[in-house]
Amino acid sequence: MTNLLKRLELQGFKSFAQKTILEFPGRVVGIVGPNGSGKSNVIDAFRWILGEREAKHLRGENLGSLIFAGTPKRPAVGFAKVALYFDNRSRLFPFDTEEVMLVRRVDRSGTSQFFWHDTEVKQKDLIPVLARAKLGSRGLTMIGQGESDIFVRSSNEDRRAMVEEILGLREFRLKKAQAERRLESSEINMEKVRAQLNELVPHLRFLRKQKHRWDKRKEIEQNLFELENNYFSSRYHDLKRLLAALDEPFNNLILERKRTEEEIEVLEKNLKGIESKISTSEEIKILRDKTTSIIEHRSSLEWSLARAEAKMEIKTEEVKIPSLSAHELLLIMGELVEDFNTMLKLESLSDLKIKLEGWLKRLNQVLEKKDIKSDQNLTEEIIKLKGELELLDQEFKGVRLKEEELAVKQQEINQEFRSQIENLEQKKNDLRKFDSEIQNARFEREKLQLRIDEIEREWQTFGRAKEELTNIPVFQGELDVPETERKIMRLRGELAVIGEIDENLIKEANESESRHEFLSRELEDLEKAAHDLKHLIADLGERIHNDFKSAFKYINDAFNEYFRLMFGGGRARMKLVIREVQLVVEETAEGAAGEVKEAKEEKVVLEEKKDPELTAGIDIELNLPKKRITSLDMLSGGEKSLVSLAALFALISVSPPPFLVLDEIDAALDDDNARRFAELIKEFSKKSQFVIVTHNRVTMNVADILYGVTMGDDGVSTVLSLKLEG
Repeated sequence: MTNLLKRLELQGFKSFAQKTILEFPGRVVGIVGPNGSGKSNVIDAFRWILGEREAKHLRGENLGSLIFAGTPKRPAVGFAKVALYFDNRSRLFPFDTEEVMLVRRVDRSGTSQFFWHDTEVKQKDLIPVLARAKLGSRGLTMIGQGESDIFVRSSNEDRRAMVEEILGLREFRLKKAQAERRLESSEINMEKVRAQLNELVPHLRFLRKQKHRWDKRKEIEQNLFELENNYFSSRYHDLKRLLAALDEPFNNLILERKRTEEEIEVLEKNLKGIESKISTSEEIKILRDKTTSIIEHRSSLEWSLARAEAKMEIKTEEVKIPSLSAHELLLIMGELVEDFNTMLKLESLSDLKIKLEGWLKRLNQVLEKKDIKSDQNLTEEIIKLKGELELLDQEFKGVRLKEEELAVKQQEINQEFRSQIENLEQKKNDLRKFDSEIQNARFEREKLQLRIDEIEREWQTFGRAKEELTNIPVFQGELDVPETERKIMRLRGELAVIGEIDENLIKEANESESRHEFLSRELEDLEKAAHDLKHLIADLGERIHNDFKSAFKYINDAFNEYFRLMFGGGRARMKLVIREVQLVVEETAEGAAGEVKEAKEEKVVLEEKKDPELTAGIDIELNLPKKRITSLDMLSGGEKSLVSLAALFALISVSPPPFLVLDEIDAALDDDNARRFAELIKEFSKKSQFVIVTHNRVTMNVADILYGVTMGDDGVSTVLSLKLEG
């Protein structure tokens, strides 16, 4: 048969300071050693790793006292750790491995941790797994030192728990207790939810009425919304179409006006060019300057000619001095100067010539000439000057011809200027006409735009956005404008009757409705969960009840058998008892009836008369040979141990656990009973493993392996092993 328990590792636990390993290859493992060596600490390690919470059951003050505290020769350690290794080839534990390792560790901060295969687990999740394997930290499978009579001195309810643990019903009892706690929590939550619903419903009715008004208002607003969309979109887009129809003619007028302005700019530019030709002709200026230069040059040549001729006359003729006074000569000279100034201003050479010839004749009258002798040089000079005068006269005629040509050209320019002026005036008249037409078109556009703006303002007074109006599709149907306006007014009147409704109230209504639905669903879920939990509790209770009831008869028979074996006769049986709650009337000091209190009174109900309730405890009824007892308290310590051992073997004969850990439970037995105990251990080792702390040699003899525990002067427990040949 496979051993479930493979080995135990201790490190820093109580007196086991260093790492200590105990292998369990045999079916019966004995642990021996002198008192105070620490062998019972091995049993405490089993209790602790299998879930014991209370330090007092581990013979300590607190969890910190489980850590090796140190001795004068050995320092303290920082933590205690116990590891238990199981054979899992039968898949007793929910792991797909051949071996399962359970570890519990505590440090000096008080932090206690459990690990399955180095994965931390919570103790509440661990206990059901161990219960399924019929393992626990207390009860008959884990009997500590001085607890050999534990079954007898336990309460009826504790006896029931011991029996259920060995029968493997503790798992279902834990599930049932968990389901009952969940049911209780569900019922509390249901009451809270019902209270919240009861509180919510009256206010929700009011909110629903407001919500109905809101929905009605929303329906009217929706109808009004559609009517307004149709009404305003029809008017708006009609005006927009009319306005758009004016865009092309208006734009054409703008283009024509712009084109006319450009033509006017060209004409004005041309006029400036023509004016420039009239008033600032460079060619005319050059000709005038040239004429002036010719006149000045001719005057100079004539003066030079006159001087040369005068010299000629002086040299060749005898000049007759005129019989004129100085005053007369000055007057003549003054007139000559004035005429010279006038001649300088003359533009016509013919006029200038006439003036010069007149003065020449006048001067000849003043001076009377005589024949003179010709001078060759003067003659040549005179001839030269006359030749130059002739050339200058020809040049003067050419300049005058050009002036006449320019005069004709200037006349043509003047004619062109007048033509351009007339065109410019015509274009300006056209521009004024365009301005008038544009003004009229703009006025028409503005009238349409004002009507559009009015529609937009009216639209916005209804709380609608301007962008919304522009984006509404064009209404395609036939619209009866007066009828639509009446409908809009009627719907607005209905909205006024309903009045404004606070949106926060509607928000609250929606939230309250959602909360009501949530609470209703939650209540429904809780009721369903409670219903399922009640079924689960009932199923688990029925399972516990049926399994317990079916095994209880066999346990009773075996109990009586092993009792007779231990005591050499007599009779023993277990019976189920339930607790009933009775009302006790407490009297006052005066003797009158006082406060009614609730008290518990144990009432024995025989199993033959009634099936026990799930909470029924177990009482023991004994009949010892040659001794009459009326209660278990009359038994001696040894008798109590024998009764407990009889119960233990009865239970493991019906439902053997994987292993049992027993600490000196044979200490109170005499030699005969110790021998019977050893024989029973040997017999039952075929079904269960045993780890036994003992001082009894008879018990040692049935062990497959012995571990000796000793303690040196450093206060640390050490283990020696001895394998015994069968």
